[in-house]
Parts: sequence; structure tokens; C-alpha cells
Amino acid sequence: MTSTGFDSILAFDLNARRYVWGLYISKNGAEWVGQPFDPQDRSGPAFVNSYHLNMVRVDSDGVSFSGLNTRALLALSSDMSISEICSLPRGCHNAMPHNDGVLFNDTAADVVRYVSRSARPVAVPVPTYPEDQLEYQGVDDSRVARQGFGRGLCAIDDHLVAAGSSPSTISIVDLIEGKTITAVNLTMDIRNAIHGLECWPARWA
Repeated sequence: MTSTGFDSILAFDLNARRYVWGLYISKNGAEWVGQPFDPQDRSGPAFVNSYHLNMVRVDSDGVSFSGLNTRALLALSSDMSISEICSLPRGCHNAMPHNDGVLFNDTAADVVRYVSRSARPVAVPVPTYPEDQLEYQGVDDSRVARQGFGRGLCAIDDHLVAAGSSPSTISIVDLIEGKTITAVNLTMDIRNAIHGLECWPARWA
């Protein structure tokens, strides 16, 4: 999992019910650096939140991760070195390798975006609703809470993707057709966005 405020990746042991490993992420010039630390020790990283890490993915290819301000999808190697898989726009969420490209919520642009090495790029707009149907507009002085905020994302198969957004909407996006084929809304409260999505049971487990 990611520790957003501490620019870190953490490993949590479900059986022991404790954090057993941590990796602090920083950048030295153009080079990304990973520094292991013990989450149980008080000498861990300071609260900085430089990169706002919000996505980590583990699959047969290894570990990949990204954040609002990394401007890149990053890969962690077995020797703890970090490399860039590809560049990303600032402010995106849920970036992950997919087929021969990268899939992510381009939150600033209000689209689910897929960029492939071999096929045309796809950008599918996040669902929005008539203003008079929205609840709790204007209660957030920071203006962070808004409709159309794309956040959760998971691949169902090679061309279907489940995408989350505010107000609490889950959409099924067809990357081949380049459109949303169905969606379900849980509440019109714009303070609530779907942050995490996953297929259950896990297809690769």
C-alpha cells in the first residue's frame, strides 16, 4: 500500500497484523531513489507529501506505482532501484500498465485515458449530472469536492475497465469502443468519490 503523506510504499502482513517493511521514495535530480525503512521504528521518513503517492500495483511483472506529482509511472526492481515506465500528466490517479500501454484516471482532464504503443489513444469522459441533482454543493470551501472527479480504476479484462468518480459512480468503460457502456450511481453527494476498485475474486490469485 502507499503512505501518501510520507511518500512511501508499505508492506502489511495480514497474518501478523502489522507493517513489516517500508520504502521511502525521493528524487535526486533526474534519478528516483528508494530508501528502505522499518515502519515499526520511529526513525522513519518525515511527513512531506512531495509526490502524493496514490497507486501501487503488484502483478507478475513486478511492482509499479505513481502519484499526483510523480509525473511518471514508476517501477520498483528487486534490487530496490526505481525506473520510469513512462511519463504521466500531473494530477492523475490509478496509473497502471495495461496491455502494451498505460491506463489511468486523468483527473485534471476529467477523462479515463488509455495510451497504447500500438493502437490509437483513448480518452473517455467521466460521467457528470445536472447541477440541480447534486447534493452538498458549496459545502467544501477548498473546492476539492466536485463532480466528475475520476479516482478509482481497475481492469476487468483486456478492453473493459471499471472506473470510479464523484459523485459515487462506477462506470464500465469499453477501451475498444472508446465509450462508457453502463454506469451505476450510489449517491449524488459530491463529497463522495469511489477511490478503490478491484475485481473479486482476484483473477490472478
